[in-house]
Amino acid sequence: MRFALPLVLALLGGTAAAAQSFSGYGPARPMLLPQAPGREAAAEAPTRSAPVLRRPGSVAASLRLAGENGAVTLPLTVTEAEARAGGRFQLGYLSAISVLPEASTLTVSINGTEIGGVAIDGAREPRNVAFDVPPGLLARGVNAVRVGVVQRHRVDCSVAATYELWTQIDRDTTGFLPAAEVLPGLDDLAAFPLAADGAMPIRLIQAGGRLSARGVEHLLAALQATVLAGRFGQPRAQFVTNTDGDGLALAAAPAGELAEKIDLSSLGAVTGPVLALLPAANGRAATLVATGRDEAEVDAALVELARRRVAAPPGTPAGLRALAEAEGRPVEGGVALTLADLGFADQRVSARSHRIEFDLALPHDILAADYDRLTLDLDGAYAAGLDPEARISVEINGASAGSTPLAKPRGESFARRTVLLPLRLLRPGLNHVTILAELPRAQDAACTDHAVAPERLRLAASTRLTIPPLARIARQPELAASLEAGFPYAEGARRPTLAVPAPDRDSMAAAATVAARLAVAAGRPIPFAFAAGRGSAEGPTVMVAPARLLDPATVTAAGLDPQALREAWTGREAMAAAAATPAARRRALRQDGIAACRAPRPAAPEAPAEAAPDLGGASAVLAQAVTGPQTDDLLTLVTAPSPAALRDAVDCLVHPRVWSRPQGRLAMLSAADGTVVVRPAEAPRYVPTAPPSLANLRRVLAGWLSLNAGFYGLAALLVAACLAGFSRLLVRQLGRRSS
Repeated sequence: MRFALPLVLALLGGTAAAAQSFSGYGPARPMLLPQAPGREAAAEAPTRSAPVLRRPGSVAASLRLAGENGAVTLPLTVTEAEARAGGRFQLGYLSAISVLPEASTLTVSINGTEIGGVAIDGAREPRNVAFDVPPGLLARGVNAVRVGVVQRHRVDCSVAATYELWTQIDRDTTGFLPAAEVLPGLDDLAAFPLAADGAMPIRLIQAGGRLSARGVEHLLAALQATVLAGRFGQPRAQFVTNTDGDGLALAAAPAGELAEKIDLSSLGAVTGPVLALLPAANGRAATLVATGRDEAEVDAALVELARRRVAAPPGTPAGLRALAEAEGRPVEGGVALTLADLGFADQRVSARSHRIEFDLALPHDILAADYDRLTLDLDGAYAAGLDPEARISVEINGASAGSTPLAKPRGESFARRTVLLPLRLLRPGLNHVTILAELPRAQDAACTDHAVAPERLRLAASTRLTIPPLARIARQPELAASLEAGFPYAEGARRPTLAVPAPDRDSMAAAATVAARLAVAAGRPIPFAFAAGRGSAEGPTVMVAPARLLDPATVTAAGLDPQALREAWTGREAMAAAAATPAARRRALRQDGIAACRAPRPAAPEAPAEAAPDLGGASAVLAQAVTGPQTDDLLTLVTAPSPAALRDAVDCLVHPRVWSRPQGRLAMLSAADGTVVVRPAEAPRYVPTAPPSLANLRRVLAGWLSLNAGFYGLAALLVAACLAGFSRLLVRQLGRRSS
């Protein structure tokens, strides 16, 4: 009962404590943010090119379209003038050598209107194709760009051969080329051009060359408000001393301090809070300025910037849906979703295999366990003559979840054919679901003409996935909850701390990027207090630092072995990103194509609990640990071998496909391929997040028992023993007694 009692008590609530402020060894010293060797020129050199390619925003879905069919929808944001003028949409891609160009096509549509298609012929080298976008097809704000493929094999017509087919979209060369480019204004922050990997570079201006803790907090607040107002799901912050270069520069300081770095003459006399966007000119980036006569007026300007997140963004219905579902369709428990709800029409399949893939974003506080089941109710029919091995199967987060055969020789129509799926395969945040139909026939050996292939399967859009009511209670430590919703940093009564023990330029860039991405996850700014120096990690704390600069006590508090961490990364302080040669880029594009990670894989494997973590193979480590009795006493540590490696790893981490992978108490990230190896918490703390209810309490207790099978077995034995004892006492009182 000592395990169950804390769980029940957790449902009753928690307590709070005092706020935390600037800390360190000795008096606080000004932060000069020394530049890492060899990065200053790269960070601040102008790289403007013309014309500017308006790249679509990053999404959690893979840009590698595999199998005989595939599609991905990307949000594209343009200004009103660009929408009126039209232009061309350019797409770069690379395909597998097994794809047959004569029978394989790639199509592009915008807001539901197809603008062109080509034969897929990108096996030898990356290809670029372009399609005209007529004036008026795009709308101001967010639009939906859908890229779909139909692929057939050159020589092999077996179902197994369909797994060799793929086409990879190249983010670097894909986007909209407007006929009339108009630089976005303050009301069109979301239309600022993105970097080649889909990130939004934001240059934080150091006013006066020295940065105080208060100055950092101003910049953090401005950065978070900017990424929220612009809806930048993949921010990339960097600290600079001037506005030279491309991207968006950001300055938040009193006018007297900014005047040394930025020409504010166009603003006139600053007599109160000012929020303005200075246009790009003469090699200088467009600069968003939040200023005033003093810090109080700077705060007021930042409040105005934060208000811009509240307004609904402009755009088409399809574009707004693509933006809302860029990191999965938000779903609560107790709902039924049809394929039509998920954006799929009736599926009429003549191919040997067929995939339907979608992402669901579940709340950060779900307890995924076997207290209930998901149900998939299939509506449709299949043709006669399919092989007995034909089936429809389901995968959840890369794990096999269930299947149903399509084995009748004469075919069959079916309605509400139910496939039961285990609830334990879900997780907080992003969940990837694949419905795969494998439809082999004996005639496939002959490789008949693809143009006259008969229909093998019809899957109706009324096919329905039912998600039962979910147990709602948070667990700590749990990286997924923090990365999915900023929990508990965005919700606690105390002000959270962003700690950087040794604030060099790369470490500060990584810390600011993490803070901005947490704000995106929370949906609102998180009022971080900034702390430099090797202070204690008490209260709600996010710490970002190279491993060699961490205090051993902090590493221990995060649940890591300081000596093991030091030995694992010895000699890797100068680790750098892989060389960006054409050959390296081609290899990355062939694998999966997230430029920041070069080739991320789709899963987050779980390391065996008894095995020691392989820290030596990790580019960065995320660790989380409970540090006190309060519900927000939580330390989240992000570390890497060196400041440069830390910045590179965080650039990889904040991509939507990678950000959703860390979970449990420990996650080891490989920035070479985006792989994340996780370690669950052995004895997590349970924190109430939902209003008290008997129904939720029942689900929580049932889920906890399913996760603790030993305790469940012991309880069952005790109940059986009690039942046997009472039965014996009852039986002894019944019947006749012999004299």
